[in-house]
Amino acid sequence: MSLNKKIDDWFLGYKTRAVKAKDSGVLMGKSKHRRKSGIPLKPGSGLANLTAAAKKHPEVMVKIPKRLSRFSKGMQGVVNHLDYISRNGKITVETQSGEKLDGKKAVKSLTEDWKKLNIPENSKHREALNIVLSMPAGTPPEAVLNAARNFAAEQFRDHQYVFALHHESEKADEPEHPHVHLCVLMRDAFGQRMNPRKNDLFEWRVRFAEKLREEGVECAATRRQHRGQTIKPENGLLRAMRQRGVAGNVHQQQAAELIKAMQNSDRPKHPYLQETMKTRGYILSEYGLIAKELYKMGHKTEARMISKLAKDMAGQPFTTQAQRQYDDAQGRLKSQVPQHERGQDNEPTR
Repeated sequence: MSLNKKIDDWFLGYKTRAVKAKDSGVLMGKSKHRRKSGIPLKPGSGLANLTAAAKKHPEVMVKIPKRLSRFSKGMQGVVNHLDYISRNGKITVETQSGEKLDGKKAVKSLTEDWKKLNIPENSKHREALNIVLSMPAGTPPEAVLNAARNFAAEQFRDHQYVFALHHESEKADEPEHPHVHLCVLMRDAFGQRMNPRKNDLFEWRVRFAEKLREEGVECAATRRQHRGQTIKPENGLLRAMRQRGVAGNVHQQQAAELIKAMQNSDRPKHPYLQETMKTRGYILSEYGLIAKELYKMGHKTEARMISKLAKDMAGQPFTTQAQRQYDDAQGRLKSQVPQHERGQDNEPTR
């Protein structure tokens, strides 16, 4: 087995704590990849993404927005989402066959065709998967659109789908950036229903990054663990609530825990510190093996990049979201103390 194949198997097959951990190593272990798409990824995708992460290339984003409304399920949910991504017919949407639909009438005609596939009008299930593929501001929009088109053609080749390019920001605290909304029918041509898991989403990110690089866009698709980042991004629903000024149960609980910690001057503990340290140590060990093998094979540039990634990762703190909130609150509290009083605290006792 080639080194690229071994790295790919480890890179794609590595499980986070939420999906059960693997013990196998990159050079000796066998991959138990849970699920493969019809078209395999290009060989070398693991090394390509790890070196891209070492170069600090932007991480691609692929997400499935949560829709909790009763209007998001059944055929009605599909119609509502198509209206949204087409901006009620104002934005061109493209089908899996390359047909471009302009205007509300064309979009409605598509929904009428989909209704003939026996999709129930009302259902307790989502009948279409809504996926967002995005890149940071400054990325050429046409490259993002082309990459999304090629990604969907490989990943969902047995499904019917449509997609549309958007530019505007969907969050109040981020700049405008190119992103593609992809609406995929849950059932394929053989009646099999999709059930994507975390590892599937990661593979989708890797494939999308592959297609972006084919368009000349520098990017990376790695897990947080590969980069030594311990703080998870804020949940989209919670962020939207916070931006609207709505204090949900989670926000109230977080605020109460922070107040209690501040009152007791008790910095929150890391609930999974030992496990996180073990995971990081395992990945750093794998990076060492990869760099050594690359160097022996004469790939010195790649070996140096993997060593750089390991060094950067080793320097990352093991900080949780709660710990960061506590540290920020302590920093704000100290900044409110007058300078002369802070100086007195540091003066030696006479």
